[in-house]
Amino acid sequence: MRAIPMALAAALLAASFLAAPAHALDLRDLPIAKAPETCPHEGPGFIRVTPGGACTRISGRVRAEAGTPVHARSGAGLDGAARGVVSGSGQVAIDTRTQTEYGPARAYIRLGTSR
Repeated sequence: MRAIPMALAAALLAASFLAAPAHALDLRDLPIAKAPETCPHEGPGFIRVTPGGACTRISGRVRAEAGTPVHARSGAGLDGAARGVVSGSGQVAIDTRTQTEYGPARAYIRLGTSR
């Protein structure tokens, strides 16, 4: 019994969107975003996204390896099929620094995977 009123509400909502006039988007009316400012006093790679906010640096690395297939030694595998070497790892680090009334404050997190 509840499905009928929900379906009716969805149909009325869809009809109201279809009946509304379409408006063109004028790109000149959109706000212009400012580029983040650098924080050279904190070191290379630090930027400040909000004026007067904390300085943040996001860094990371990715490593991938692939090798040629090597036939399994007899008795080493169940089927003796060729095996390839494929592995990967990655890491991301976020370092945030700001000045407080008690001195500098720093938050650092590093997440990663290994082979």
